[in-house]
Parts: sequence; structure tokens; C-alpha cells
Amino acid sequence: MLFRSPFSRSPGILLTMAVVDEITQMASAVFDDKTMKSLLPSSVYQRHKENLVSGAPTSEDDMKVLAETLFKWGREQGAVSFAHWFFPMRGGSGAVGGQLGACKYDTLIDLDWSSNLATKPFVATLPYERLFFGETDGSSFPNGGLRATHTAAAFTTWDRSSPCFVMDKVLRVPCAFVTHLGACIDEKTPLLRSNDAVNREGLRLLKAIGLATDAKAVYSYLGWEQEFFVIKAEHYRARPDLVNCGRCLVGALPKKHQQGDLNYFAPVPGTVSELMFNIQAAMLKYGVAMAVLHNEVAPGQHEMSPIYCESSFSSDNNVLFMEVSNKEAAKLGLAVLFHEKPFAGINGNGKHNNWSLGTDTGINFFYPGKTDEARKIYTTGIAALAYGLKQHNSLVRCSVAQAGNDWRLGAQEAPPAIISLYPGTGMEAHIDNVIKGAELDVYKAEKSASNPKCSAAMPAPCGVEDRNRTAPFPFCGNRFEFRAVGSSQNCAFPIAICNTMMASGMAAISSLIEGGMSHRDAVAKIFKENREIVFTGNGYSAEWPVEAKKRGLPNDNTTPLACAKFNSPEAKKVFEDMKIFSAEEVDARAEVMFENYVTTLDIEISTLISMIETGILPACAKDMAKYAAMKDLAGDREATYKAIKVETDKLKAIAAKRPSDLHKDATYINDTVKPQMLAVRAAVDKAEGLIEAGLYPYPTYEAMLYSHHS
Repeated sequence: MLFRSPFSRSPGILLTMAVVDEITQMASAVFDDKTMKSLLPSSVYQRHKENLVSGAPTSEDDMKVLAETLFKWGREQGAVSFAHWFFPMRGGSGAVGGQLGACKYDTLIDLDWSSNLATKPFVATLPYERLFFGETDGSSFPNGGLRATHTAAAFTTWDRSSPCFVMDKVLRVPCAFVTHLGACIDEKTPLLRSNDAVNREGLRLLKAIGLATDAKAVYSYLGWEQEFFVIKAEHYRARPDLVNCGRCLVGALPKKHQQGDLNYFAPVPGTVSELMFNIQAAMLKYGVAMAVLHNEVAPGQHEMSPIYCESSFSSDNNVLFMEVSNKEAAKLGLAVLFHEKPFAGINGNGKHNNWSLGTDTGINFFYPGKTDEARKIYTTGIAALAYGLKQHNSLVRCSVAQAGNDWRLGAQEAPPAIISLYPGTGMEAHIDNVIKGAELDVYKAEKSASNPKCSAAMPAPCGVEDRNRTAPFPFCGNRFEFRAVGSSQNCAFPIAICNTMMASGMAAISSLIEGGMSHRDAVAKIFKENREIVFTGNGYSAEWPVEAKKRGLPNDNTTPLACAKFNSPEAKKVFEDMKIFSAEEVDARAEVMFENYVTTLDIEISTLISMIETGILPACAKDMAKYAAMKDLAGDREATYKAIKVETDKLKAIAAKRPSDLHKDATYINDTVKPQMLAVRAAVDKAEGLIEAGLYPYPTYEAMLYSHHS
């Protein structure tokens, strides 16, 4: 089996299954558990593993051993520098690089401090303090006021649950990023804190219900499905809107796009196939097994997905994937678009987060199982999830609120902005029965079979429940799929919120049982009080928003609406109760959300006006001049071209009236400026169908979506 397209026109990376096995087992560029176990003294390895469960600090002696071992291993992998790799609150919204991690390279050299010389010689080394801890300068990362220029100290500290790896001769150390006073100003720290919350509350819940009490830890797991578009790099560079904004601000649909369902799961075009196999090979070196790759719904749209793993490592892997994709695409003259809606009118990009919780003993809170114990834990887990989604609904919506994602969620596309829970119709009936008095373990997780009713093909095993692609939180057999996550986002924050609301639900059930209520009655009470969150119908229907309103479920279909609720008193309480954020950190992150939204739209407004005035209007003038001698052939051109100027002038006038207050500005942009941007776009897109092809100044949708399919 070859891991490269047979249509490859460049050397690329050619992998046989034997080489894949070798990369996976022997030539990995990640300092994973297997490598660590083989290189560290057994006592140091064991203490490291225990510290990950207990949270105890690594001793100075063990830090020295770990640093020395990592240094030797890293040098063998070709590392000449090391870098703390962290994830500032830069937001998503699709522009290339928006979610890439931050790092600065430090050489693997230090002074020989044991020398008595005034000018000490230097030696090749990885100082153990600098492996575990670092300080960054500069206060330019978004921080919501937690890190001003005159209080700019901030520190990185190794996330010991996410392994180091060597990439481009640099040993990368995944890190949390906090201020001098310990306030988090990154995407990873909330996830790590939320992992502690589900561990703490998960073990507490198991103890309260008296099941699986031999567990010593509860972990959150993540498997992401990354959607993206691929176009030619030359087309990307020729579109200022793609370069600046990650999406096309103007552009008419081609006559053939996705209406024939021709692209979905079709054979991958040759150049894209080569790209994805190269990405797959590169990711294998870093310990990430990309298990799935295929064409998505829209032309030029594709998806890759890894095998699931622990949530912190998996989130890091996704950021790494986006970086690797950009690098590998550039080698082939391609560009990867991670924006949620790079092309208006056709399918948008999501990043479905498949999320689950499990114990170190193999218990999955989201798998029904075949034993009474497993069914009780599963029913209890669904109750905790229902509580979390209902009581902290706005927080879950906030976790995916950003300018780019508004073009999906705000348009009720894959999925709607209304956050609801789909556990399956069978589980819904079980929930109602529990409310009425049924036992927790009567839900039968019996798989059925889909019968093709022919001799050549056997019946296919089906899941316990059907899947609902219109739901933002559907059950998928042994996990729940958070489908609303935007393609350009860092997975860490949405999963941190999932963990937080789940931990809150676990805590609510535990408190009832610890207060004297039976396990069954506590779960029934939670289900009854949060029954409105369960919806197994069509989330795309016109009736659902009406029904959701009756149920008290919010429909915050824009980022300004959603983010306004992030720092509410109720939100601050759950964050403080679960030890995720302080009140100050909540306010800061809310501020960053608004700041990112306003900044994103500000860039879009400026870019659109510039494209009109320097590209579109000159092209219109040149095209109009061709009809000077034959005005009867001009048709609607003059009126259409003038409309572009009129609508653009309106946009400039409206944008000039933006309020100075950040929150008011976000609302004004959303309610007033964006509609005018769409009016400008409508005029330009109409003109695109009239301007002589050779005069239109930017690559068209048709060229971008199809020209690389060779």
C-alpha cells in the first residue's frame, strides 16, 4: 500500500506500510509515553506518571533527568533549538495563522556555570529550569487588560500531559501561559483546569453512586474532524480578501458548485491527494495518526481526522495540523483555507469535536455498555450532560462564537445556533421513563442491522441510536459530537467549556445524593428539571426556533449576542465553582471576544473598500468604455456599475459612524455595517457576470474551486 497519490508529479513523501510501521514504532519525532518509558529510569518515569494524576510538582532531581534525557533524544532527532509552544487568545475567524501557536527559539546552548572563569565557556545543553518554565516579553497578545505594558511579565510552564516533539530542528515544549499573578491568558490553561474539574467531580460522582470506585482518574478525550478548502496558492495571493480575511468578500457562484452532490466522497483530485498524504505522513512523525481523509460536500472542500486521544494532546495536535497543512500546501503551490465560510453560497467549514469522558479503568460515561453498572453510569452521565447544557447553555454557545462562525451558526447551517442535546430517540424515551419512575439500567444498548436485502451484501451493523446531523450535540455511539465548533478555532476552549458544564452537572447530582437522595431519584430530578434541552427533531426546520423559544432555549445567532452573556453573574459562578476562571479572568476573556470580533470586521471593511476602489471600479470603467460606440449592447452595465459606487459610498459613511465603545461597536457592526457590506457584495457579484472575463481583477470562484483538480 502506497501513502501517496499515483498522480503525483513531484517526489513528495512515498510511504509503504512497512515505513509507516517504522515511523509509528521507531522513528517518531514525538517524545511520547513509549519513548519516555524506554529512555527514562523506571523510577523517574513512574513518578512522572503519578504526578500527572495527582498534580504534584516534578522534583528538581527528576527535572534534571527529564531535561538531560530530552536533550539527548532531541539532538538525535536533529534539534538545534528548543521553544516553549503556547496558545495566546488570538481568536479564530479564519485568516491563515490565526490559530497557530506562539513560540520563540532558544538555542540548546548555555554557559558552563560550574566554571570559575569570569568569561565562562558555553556547552550544549537543555537547562532543566528552561525546559519546565519560561518567561515571555511583550504585552501584545490579547489579554483583556490582564497584562498591560507596565505589568507585562508572563510565564510559560510545560503541560506535562502533552508530549514534546521535534519539528524543523526545534524541540517544541507544549505550555500553559499565565501572567505574573497566575491569570490565564491562553487557550490551553482553561482546558487543563477543566480537565482537573472533570477528574475531581467525576471521581466524586462515582463515589456518590457507588460504582466504578476503583478508578483513580477521569480523563476527557477528543477526536476532531477538520474541514478545509484547498485552492492554488497563486489564486490565494491574488485575492486580498483571502490574504487579509480568510474569506472571499465578493464573488459570484459558479454555474456548477455543490448542487449536484458530485464532490462528496468523490475520488480526491490528484494534487490534493498528494497534499493530504504528505500531511498524513508528516503528522505521523509527531505521533498523530490521521485516520480519515476524504472530499467534503463543496468543490475544493476536504476533511481529515485523527484517531482520538486525551483532549490536551489532541487540541495541540489540531493546531499543529493547521500549521503542517499550510507548510505542505506551500510546497505544492497550494493554499489551505480554514475559514468557516470562505465561499458564500456553498458549504461552510466546521471542526466537529468528538468528545467523551472516561476513567483510567476503562469506564466511558457516554457508552451505554452491556452491564447494569455501565447502563447506570451512562444514564447518570447523560443526566449530568443535560444539566450542563441546559444550565450553562449560553457558555456552550459562547465557546464557538466568533466572526467567521457567524456565517454558519447565524445562518442555521450545520448546526443551528440553538444549543440542544440529541441523545437519540430511544434514550429520550428512557429519560421520560426515568422521570416517571423507571430504573436507570433498563435502557438497552442493542445494536440493530441495516439490511440491503440482497445476496451479495450482508446486513451492516448499526449504532444504538440514529445520528442527527442537524443537532449541535448529537450522540455518536460512545461519545458526543460538538458540531458547532468553527474550523479555524483552537479546540481547547470549546472542550474546556464542555468539561466545565459536564463537571457542573456531575457536581449537581453528587450534591443531591450526598444530601440524602437516592441515585435513581437524583438522576430523575435532574432530567425533569432540564428536560427542555433534549430535542430529537429536525434542527434545520423553521419550527425549531419557535419551539426552542417556548422551551426557554436562547437563539443567540450572532457573536455580539452570544458573547454578551459570557461574563454574566451565573457564568462567573460556575467558572469559580469549578475552578476554571476567576471573575477577573472571565471579564478579560469576554473583552477579548469582542475585541477579536471588532478587529476581524474592521479588517474586512477596509479590505472590501480597497478591493472595490482599486480593482472592481477600474475594471467596470474599462468594460464600460468598450461600449461607447455601441451603447445598445451595454444592457444593465451602467446602472449596475454605478450601483457599486453608490453602495460603497454608503458603506464608508456607515462605517464612519461606528461608536467608540467596544461592545456597542460590535453590535453596530453586526446590525448596521454587515448588511451594507452584503449590499456592496450583491452589486459586485452582479457586475461579475457582466464584466469582460479578462478584465475582472480577481480569480473567480470557478477558477479557485476547480483549477487545481488535476
